[in-house]
Amino acid sequence: MNPVLGLYGPGTHMWRINREAVLLGAGPAALLLQVAHPHVAEGVAHHSNFEEDPWKRLHGTLKTTMDMVFGDVPTAERALARLNSVHRTVKGRATDPVARELAGPTYRALDPSLLLWVQATLIVTSIHAHERWVGPLAAEAKEAFWQEARRVGPRMGIPLAKSPADWPTLMAYWDRMVAPDGPVQVTPTARRLARTIVRPPIRFLPGPLIDLLVLPSIGLLPPRLREAYGLDWGQGRELLAEAIGWGLRLYLRVLPVAWRSMPHARAAWRRTRSRG
Repeated sequence: MNPVLGLYGPGTHMWRINREAVLLGAGPAALLLQVAHPHVAEGVAHHSNFEEDPWKRLHGTLKTTMDMVFGDVPTAERALARLNSVHRTVKGRATDPVARELAGPTYRALDPSLLLWVQATLIVTSIHAHERWVGPLAAEAKEAFWQEARRVGPRMGIPLAKSPADWPTLMAYWDRMVAPDGPVQVTPTARRLARTIVRPPIRFLPGPLIDLLVLPSIGLLPPRLREAYGLDWGQGRELLAEAIGWGLRLYLRVLPVAWRSMPHARAAWRRTRSRG
């Protein structure tokens, strides 16, 4: 492993897909999917101040993710250490009666099944958002993206034996998780957290404008989960989300890659050119 390139490096799909700044817009969908697992919702509710200060948690999550993807090896190793250190402290007894009934009385963030679900939400929402807002991806690109993420899984507590072996297997796992009788079920705790996710406190922005900004991300959710969260949807919102996606694809098609890339990606490219 080249310490300058990091865990991935130029030419990987992890860099190519995650460089797209527009994918930040998929964050609400990923968060809603994560806390739709009863035990993930319990962990977020009881071991963070997400509802009081969501931006602090989101900034920390973004920094850790970008450091792992685009950082050199020492930076990525520190990000992994931070992530694992935080997860070691997240455990306890579920207080939501529905969560206890659906998923059991206790939770711990280092449970491989929870870690896999969180990883899957990030990968799948990134792919879906890319295809809706940036452009289509070949089956080979999706497979490569998943394999690049999967091989780092053991460093985060996800044994390869518990990780879907390929993209079709990941999609089959996804379908089982979000099925009506699957483990992903929206609890009262998740609905409470969702209020902050779909209407985050953004100073000087009126609520209806925030709703418009979040709308394309809500469109990434499975219909069953939108309904379970009580999120308004219908043909009009669906058409508006599709129109926004169409406009983004046209806009990004003519925008230079450097202008539409995350600052972390641009810094990584400069680092690899100067030190590689």
